[in-house]
Amino acid sequence: MATITTFFSYKGGAGRSTTCLNTIPFLAQITEAYKNAPILLLDMDIESAGMTYLLEKDRHFHDAGYDIKEFLKGEETWPISGTGKLEDHPLYQKFVPVGNMFGLEDDYAVMFLGVNDKSDQYDKNNSGNVEEVMLQLSRFADRNGIRAIVMDSAAGDQNSARLSVNNSDKIVFCMKATRQFRVGTFNYLQKLAKRWDAGADEREIILLPTVIPGDIEIGGESQKDASIADIRARLNGSGVNRLDIKTDFISEDMFGINEITRFKWKEEVLYKLGEELTVEEAEGRRRYEHLAELVAY
Repeated sequence: MATITTFFSYKGGAGRSTTCLNTIPFLAQITEAYKNAPILLLDMDIESAGMTYLLEKDRHFHDAGYDIKEFLKGEETWPISGTGKLEDHPLYQKFVPVGNMFGLEDDYAVMFLGVNDKSDQYDKNNSGNVEEVMLQLSRFADRNGIRAIVMDSAAGDQNSARLSVNNSDKIVFCMKATRQFRVGTFNYLQKLAKRWDAGADEREIILLPTVIPGDIEIGGESQKDASIADIRARLNGSGVNRLDIKTDFISEDMFGINEITRFKWKEEVLYKLGEELTVEEAEGRRRYEHLAELVAY
């Protein structure tokens, strides 16, 4: 059964797409993804396409005439199974191979459906039954040997963000360690607990602080320790404690994903850079690999 994972943040600027970008190649490695059993990657940030640009596929989806918005309209009918060959399936043919962009030898190990941000914005009122579309996608994945479905979500409570989060088995919840992100993140988690009601424990949330600076001592105080203590206190708050929240990245030894100086200028895939890494990049690579393990298992 293909696990559906969403990379999400309650507000923009948390490095969500960059985190997803750097986790995918390790996930492909762990799940042994290849041409006939790939990972499906969807750019669900419909109004502010991120992954589409990171993978340099914007021109393709500007010209393709079919993108994630067209998919979510549910106007096309496609069979769950066909000839028995995945490459012959009409839905599969809408995706483009991007494995090489992640440093993988098999370009078809990761198949991508991006956003045409030059077309009209996605309108939920004219989109058909999006929940049924997502259910069909899940069935398609299960019956065709797809290793995993990964969605790079929009931020906050946008329609496509809700759709991504509500239809995922796992949510990688990215958040900076600042107070505004801590407060906003846990307020949003309380909303999710109420929205999911009795089914809150059916989804797994991986809480992931992001862009953690190396200079954690400011004014003689440890900002890292204060942030960890605050997050731990909030985890015991009303409502939130009903959620299945994984805290592998909330500890003194491994607090989130560390800041990568290289990413300030250009988002890279550390997996592709081999052994030519700085100390902070090597540490970041180790943490992305651990995140992939949490997503995979």
